[in-house]
Amino acid sequence: MGHCRPEEIEDLKSLLDEILNWDKIQEKGFGKLYLKSKGFLHFHSKERRRWADVRDGINWGSELELPFNATATQKKKFLQEVKKRYSKCLS
Repeated sequence: MGHCRPEEIEDLKSLLDEILNWDKIQEKGFGKLYLKSKGFLHFHSKERRRWADVRDGINWGSELELPFNATATQKKKFLQEVKKRYSKCLS
């Protein structure tokens, strides 16, 4: 399954910028974030649906839905879950 094209996640730029400020997170392509040297977060889309794969500790966690034109509330909830998973990865 291919990753989202940059234009499909352009609306998430401020959210991604916030995550990029976290310790040990780096971007290796727009929307493809790594924690240290391991993939941490990336996005997929198919048939008007968008979701993220986010590592949850040593494994990839369940998909996190983040619709196109997500509301501020949806983005906040998404960010909270990503932060929780990030913390597990650092443990």
